[in-house]
Amino acid sequence: MSILLRAISLSLLVLVLNLPIAQNGFSATATQPVSGVILMPPLVQQFGHVTLINCYALSNSCYAVVELRDPPGKTIVVRSSEQRLQSLLETALATGNLIAFVGQTVFVQSPPRGGTWNMEVYSIDEVTLYNKKNL
Repeated sequence: MSILLRAISLSLLVLVLNLPIAQNGFSATATQPVSGVILMPPLVQQFGHVTLINCYALSNSCYAVVELRDPPGKTIVVRSSEQRLQSLLETALATGNLIAFVGQTVFVQSPPRGGTWNMEVYSIDEVTLYNKKNL
């Protein structure tokens, strides 16, 4: 009886030791790339001054041109459909105060009414309006 018990425990031990080897084979197939998955660009935070705002009723979006503080001389376009963010952008345009925004780069072929942009476009979800013109 003890020999049979030892044989069973030894076979279970061999089975348990071989189990991680078998799992490695399964994990190798799980690391294959998944098709149809789109990776979003990372969130960025940038600072600048709003120089122009254009809102479209057709797309319910607001586009603003922002002159970046760093690097100086570079302009970009930010877009948002949130009314509160649009209000902050309009205030920044009226006062000339510095803003910070957080968003992701998006690919936009053309503005809603046509034409072309030769600037980077960011979809934003956060705007900070500073009380100072320069920081």
